[in-house]
Amino acid sequence: MSVAARKLYWITAAVFLMIVFLSYHRSTGPSSYPSDRTAPNDVGQSQNYDDNDNDYTSGEGDNLYTDSKPPGGGYTPSGGDNKPATPPPTTAGTTPTTPNTSGKYDTLVVIPSSWTQIQNRQWVRETVFGIRDNLEPCKKNDGNIIYKFYIYGRSTWGKSAIHSPEYNQALVRDLYGEFMEFNDHYFTNTTVTDKYAIWGNALDWAMTTYIPTSKIQVDKVLIFDSTAIVNLPKMEEAVKASVNPNGYLHIWSADSTTFAAMISFNALEQLLKNREEIKAAHATQDIISAASTFYAEKPATFKIVPATGQLWASNVDLVPADIAVVGQVYQLEDWRRITEKLTIKPTPACAVDQNWKKNIALLTSSYIYVDMCMAEASLPSAENKRNYADKHGYDFVARAAEFAQEEHRGRRLVWGKIGAIQKVLPHYEWLFWMDMDAIIADLDKDLRDIIQFAEQAKLDNGGDEVSLIVARPNRDKMLNAGVMLIKNTEWSRAFFAEVQTRAPWYHKSSYEQAAIWEVMNEPKWSSGVYLYNGDDHTMNTFPKLYAEGDFVIHFAPAGCPSVPVLAALAKIKAGESALGIGAE
Repeated sequence: MSVAARKLYWITAAVFLMIVFLSYHRSTGPSSYPSDRTAPNDVGQSQNYDDNDNDYTSGEGDNLYTDSKPPGGGYTPSGGDNKPATPPPTTAGTTPTTPNTSGKYDTLVVIPSSWTQIQNRQWVRETVFGIRDNLEPCKKNDGNIIYKFYIYGRSTWGKSAIHSPEYNQALVRDLYGEFMEFNDHYFTNTTVTDKYAIWGNALDWAMTTYIPTSKIQVDKVLIFDSTAIVNLPKMEEAVKASVNPNGYLHIWSADSTTFAAMISFNALEQLLKNREEIKAAHATQDIISAASTFYAEKPATFKIVPATGQLWASNVDLVPADIAVVGQVYQLEDWRRITEKLTIKPTPACAVDQNWKKNIALLTSSYIYVDMCMAEASLPSAENKRNYADKHGYDFVARAAEFAQEEHRGRRLVWGKIGAIQKVLPHYEWLFWMDMDAIIADLDKDLRDIIQFAEQAKLDNGGDEVSLIVARPNRDKMLNAGVMLIKNTEWSRAFFAEVQTRAPWYHKSSYEQAAIWEVMNEPKWSSGVYLYNGDDHTMNTFPKLYAEGDFVIHFAPAGCPSVPVLAALAKIKAGESALGIGAE
C-alpha cells in the first residue's frame, strides 16, 4: 500500500469513528435493520476491496488465452498510438404516464428519518409511494406529490454489544449504498437531540432551501417520521374536508405525541416566521404540537384541525381500520400487519417512462466492502456517473443486493456484478456496466457512438447482432470486465446465465472476468461479441495510458484506488484535466 493510500486509510478510520460517536441514534437497533453484509464470503479469504482488475493489467496475471483469436471480429487499431479512429456520430395502470413538467405540486412530503433507519425508509417508499426497488429509478414526478427524506444524525451512545464499531460500520456501508441507489434524500450530520429541532429543521430546509432551489411550487407540506405508517389517500380526504381559505394545520396525534401534520403553504410560512417565539413558549413539545398550543393562546389566521393518530401498541386488533396514521412502528413484521389492516393504496410518486426498454442504463455497484477502502470515494464516483447519465438522458442504477448475496453463496463478492446485470438487463435496451473505481472523464461522449461503431464494424464483416461490447487493453491477456456494454437480447441473457455456471472461476484469481473471457471465446458465443481489441482509449483507459479526450478512466491498482479516484473526480468536476493522476 502506498504512503498516500495508508494516509487515506487512517483519515477514513478517523472520520468513521467521528461519525459513529456523533451520529448514532438509539431508537433503532439490529432488530430494526439486521445488516447481513459483514458475513464472510470465502472461508479463509480476505474481504478487502478487490475488483480483480489488477490481476490482469499490463500483461500480468494468469496466462489465459494468450494466443486466442479475439471473438466477434474485434477491432484492432492501426498506427502506433494505440488510439482508434473516431467512431461515426450517432443520429440520434394507475401510475401516471405523463410526467409533471410544470414544477407545481399539490403536496411536498418531507420525512425526517434517523440515518440508522434505512429499512424504515424502504418501507415508506414501498407503502406510501409504491417504490419497491430502484431497477427503474424515479426520474419524473407525477402531477400530485413530490417527496424527500430529511436524514439526520444524533449523538446518542449506548454501552452495549449492538453499539460496537463493527455494527455501526455495517450501517454506514448500507447508508452509503442507499444514497447511491435512491436520489430522494437530503442528509445532514448535524447533531440533534429532540423532535422539535428535527421537525423544525426539516420544515425550515423544505421552505427556505429545497423549494426555492428546486424551483417548484407546492400547495401544502406533509411531514411524518419514517417510523409512522400513513394512509396518504385518507389523509388527503380529511384535509379536503377541512380546507380553509386562510390556510390550515391538520395534525394527527395521540397522547400529546404528534405523528404527522399536513400544513398549507401559507400557514407553514407563518409558523416558521414565529418559530423561535413558539419554541420559547413551549420548548418541551415538538414544533407541531407547540404551534397548536401557541396559536390556541394567540389565535392564528389559519385553521388548526386536530385528528386522531394511534401509537402502535403491539396489537393489530387495536388498530381501527379507518385510522390514517399509526406512529412509532419499528419492526417489519408489525409494519406488514398494520398496512394490510389499513389496506393502504400507494400514491405513485413517479410517472412511468414509456421509453425505458428503449433506453440505456448506466449500472454500477453500490456495495461498500468491509475494509471501507472505497467508502470515501463511493458517493463522488456515483455522482459522476449519475450526472453523466442525466446529461444524456440515460438512467442511473446502482445495486448492492446482488453483491451482498454473494456473501452467502461463498463466491468472491465481485461475482455480484453478474447478478446485477442479470437483474437489471430486462428493463432496458442497453446496460453500461462500470466498476465503482471507473469514472467518466469525457462527459460529452455519447455511448451510442461506441455502440453504433461496433454494430457497423460487425455488419461490415458479415457478423451477427452485437449483444456484448467489451475492450481488451493492449497489454492484457483478456478483456477488462470493469467496463462493458450489454444489449437486452436473448443471446445476452443466455450468455450471462452460462457465465454463472463457470465454477472453476468462483474463487480462482480473475474470477468473473476470466469466466466471461472463457465463454466469449467459445464458438457458440463468439458471434454476439464485439471486442475493441488492444484498445486502451475507446471505452476503458487505465491511468498510465490516459490521454486527453478518453472516455473512462479505470483506476485498478493493486491497492486501494480511493485516493486517485477522488483526485481525478475533483479535477473533472472543476473542468480540469485528470492527466497523470494515478499513473505513478
